Amino acid sequence: MKKHHWALVSLLLNLTQAGLKFLGGVLTGSLSLVGEALHSLSDSMASVIAYLSIKFSEKKHQRFPYGLYKLENIGAIVISVFLILSAFEIGKRALTREVIIKEEYLWVGLGVVIFSLISSLTLSFLERRAGKKLGSPTLVADSYHTLTDAFGSTLVLVSLSAVYFGYNYDRYFALAVVGIILYTAFGLLKSQLGEILDISADEETVERIRDIILSFREVQEIKRLLVRSAGGKLFVDAEILLKPGSFMRSHSVADAIEEKITREIESVEMVFIHYEPANGSRLRVAVFSSEDDSLCRDFRNVKKMYIFEEGKGKPRVEEVQVSSEEDVARILVREGIDIVICGHHPDSSRAKWILHRNGVFVWETDNSNIYEALAEISKLRLDGSDKEGGDKGN
Repeated sequence: MKKHHWALVSLLLNLTQAGLKFLGGVLTGSLSLVGEALHSLSDSMASVIAYLSIKFSEKKHQRFPYGLYKLENIGAIVISVFLILSAFEIGKRALTREVIIKEEYLWVGLGVVIFSLISSLTLSFLERRAGKKLGSPTLVADSYHTLTDAFGSTLVLVSLSAVYFGYNYDRYFALAVVGIILYTAFGLLKSQLGEILDISADEETVERIRDIILSFREVQEIKRLLVRSAGGKLFVDAEILLKPGSFMRSHSVADAIEEKITREIESVEMVFIHYEPANGSRLRVAVFSSEDDSLCRDFRNVKKMYIFEEGKGKPRVEEVQVSSEEDVARILVREGIDIVICGHHPDSSRAKWILHRNGVFVWETDNSNIYEALAEISKLRLDGSDKEGGDKGN
């Protein structure tokens, strides 16, 4: 069933219980049973609010692009207020009226209370399970209110059973019902106000999201992680530092993190990932050259490596004396290179794996002039993507 279906079931049961308890309370004269009838009646009104808040909370509007999720929290707060009003009414009656139980109708009261107890326990269990599965704080809140009905019914059952044996403690059991209702109402009020004020998600959920982000090797550090809860939904806002070598894939890394968080944590509604390079890291481009200073055609014959670092005009020149493409790949990783410009990718699968694992982007070009090849990378950066390098690049 959907969330609003559960709210309708709760409404029907509460109305039925309220009517039966009121009838039983009038016939027996039990104040605790009349109080429970008022409690069930207030729960019925709360169920109406729960139904309306659930029905409209998931609708989006131009002025509310994030949805109306907090309507569910508001609905739960209103339910708490109804519970407090019920408690006040029961307490007032217990302290100001004489309680006389009519024993000839005792069996009616006992039958009503037993029915109410069993039905409340059953609905509370099913509704709470559905609320957690569907991510609805209103359903979870309503399930606890239904549970207070069960507790209240238990106290009334004990009270009426005591009358059967000749003891009238109904007034005191009515006050005990007040205590149960108030305890539940203020607990719910506290939790729902927290969500209205954008309280953080529980620590376990925040740690799960943190672990997901750090599972990406490109992420060096999480500078900020905010996870707020509203209407049973989670909204994630994270700022991360990316390791050197991740520049060309920053967009795809952020998209992958957002997708994984949304996939693994069902209650997440939106994820915002803000990224920036790690402190002190700059784009580093290596250009391979041959002995005649023309651009090298492959990894096997590289003799020199021109290293251009962002913010620095003059390149640093490194002599390359290696015997395999894997060694060249390791040099690039050791130097913290983001992009290497060459005539062709390495042929070695091992070298390709080393470069890929460390986020080194290979830009293939037919241009033999080092600086003209470097200008191709500048254009790539301005475009903000690696689409142009899809056929040439790593």
